[in-house]
Amino acid sequence: MSECCNVQQEADVDLAKYVLKAFLKNKYPAPIPFSNLGFQPLEDVPRFTVFDKNQARRAHETAEKLAEAGCETLITALSDLKNRHPGSFYADYLARIALFKCPKTKFFPLPPAHQTLEKIMFARENYSLRSIIFRQRYYTYTEHSFRENQLDWWREDPGLSEHHYNWHLYYPISEELRMPRQGELFAYMHQQMLARYNCERLALELSPVVPYGPGMGWEAPLREGYDPNLEGYSSRCANMSIPNSTNTGSRHIVSSDMGVNKDRLLTGIAQGYLDKPSGERVPLTMTDLSCTVEANNGSVNRSFYGNIHNDGHEVFGCINDPNGRCNINPGPMSNILTAAKDPVFYRWHKFIDSFYESYRKTLTSYTKENLRMEGIELRKVVVKSKRSIETEPNQLFTKMIRKCHLVYVEKETPAHVYQFVMEHTPFRYEFSVWNERKEPARVVFRVFLAPFRYKNENDLDCRRNDFIELDRFVEEIGGGEEKTVTRESKDSSVLLPPGVTVEEILAGDKGDGAPCGCGWPRNLLIPRGTRHGMRTQLYVLLTDWNEDAACPELTQLKASVSYCGKQGSKYPDKRPMGFPFDRPLPWKTLDDMILGVKNSSVTDVTITRMIGYNECALL
Repeated sequence: MSECCNVQQEADVDLAKYVLKAFLKNKYPAPIPFSNLGFQPLEDVPRFTVFDKNQARRAHETAEKLAEAGCETLITALSDLKNRHPGSFYADYLARIALFKCPKTKFFPLPPAHQTLEKIMFARENYSLRSIIFRQRYYTYTEHSFRENQLDWWREDPGLSEHHYNWHLYYPISEELRMPRQGELFAYMHQQMLARYNCERLALELSPVVPYGPGMGWEAPLREGYDPNLEGYSSRCANMSIPNSTNTGSRHIVSSDMGVNKDRLLTGIAQGYLDKPSGERVPLTMTDLSCTVEANNGSVNRSFYGNIHNDGHEVFGCINDPNGRCNINPGPMSNILTAAKDPVFYRWHKFIDSFYESYRKTLTSYTKENLRMEGIELRKVVVKSKRSIETEPNQLFTKMIRKCHLVYVEKETPAHVYQFVMEHTPFRYEFSVWNERKEPARVVFRVFLAPFRYKNENDLDCRRNDFIELDRFVEEIGGGEEKTVTRESKDSSVLLPPGVTVEEILAGDKGDGAPCGCGWPRNLLIPRGTRHGMRTQLYVLLTDWNEDAACPELTQLKASVSYCGKQGSKYPDKRPMGFPFDRPLPWKTLDDMILGVKNSSVTDVTITRMIGYNECALL
């Protein structure tokens, strides 16, 4: 490396450390107060939520102005905001989008939200400067709520909250679409969250998520109560009813209007088109439908089809004080960082997914010709766990560990938060592939996992939405070659690349992960399984990357691309997201599906949850 490059690298490291001032409270006042730049003081900003498009738009306009002011002014102004309001979600959100918009800081690693917004991320019983004791959330007491409490460990995982936060942070509703298939990505990412959540429910012998929304249950009280035990967020009692109207301060939401919007969307799906304000009919696609349901800037007609996804979050978030008369804090559903902690998040998104499922059912089923890649045979698939003791193949292992998180509680000195989280033993896939062709083949490996169900466990139509994407990657197989392709679990295309912590940034480590922080948590790649071994099936399909690649020069799928795409460019895979499980399938079982499709395979895999000595609190 040249001396010039060394100087540039040192300069970047110093700037990365300087960027931290936007996220950590420090004892020295900022030379440029935030209010001196002409922005609205934070005390005058109403309760902030990105589900309110007007508030989100104003936040992004403020971020644009900050980014245009120059790097020095940007960071010192954000530092002043953090010093004055160290626990503010708005301050953190504004800092992340402003730094992303600034050319000098756009690709810099930012600290994870669990280190900079501890009060929003972790429930606390008591803490000191050096120690915070984590406790599980409490529900208002019903037998149903108690059973839901068994999944706190999954919903409370900080990586899950950060994944949802960062996805919406970089695909906001208030700006122009950042990739051509953004709506489809919104639908697919949330469908995969539901599939993974349902798999964890099955392991605990809980029923799958039941939708809750207009015409789908919310005429009756909401069974689930939830106490987030978070500063600034209210709890929700069990069996509360949906209010007739909700006033968020800048918007008035009428629940019956949401029912009308639902019917209009379902009518559009049945007709195969949506109506623009001009009366022009737009042929239905998953992206147009999803943009309209989310009500982002790609909505076909927001005035007619409404704001159903975002309004639902607001209704649940304000259910304790729908008209704002009692000055009660909102619940976690009103915030993209906390929403996934609440059990009703999954019931609401099951309702949202019902629109997409209605659309999927209108699509023509695949035939085996759609799945075949002539000349390619997938002869064997083996999964090997990397345990210290030798185990049989096709067995995966997980366990709960007591993890220590370093967080910054309104001070420069870190404190410790202890929390039970899941982790899995690393594993690798071994694929034996035979290329009968004379010429090399670029093959994309599509790897999915689904649990067996206790009832109708082999019925493919019942299981289609259970399939979890574990990986997608490209490999070249030489002409006439039989090749064993090895793939490590840590390299999965769904996972967030290894990020950097505050401590690593201060030590000069910029990391090589995605600066946006979007991607599935690395510790939650596979389901937790059961103590006696959960039966699952690994489905692998190989297809031709020369035909599937959106950009011919693209030779590999980078980490986190499956759920997060790539901003500013096409989604790299031309196939529908979730292919081949993106529509009803004509086969009865998975074995029927692979029959005669030599480039596919099904392998039974068992996932066993190991019990550690420090797990007694969870049993």
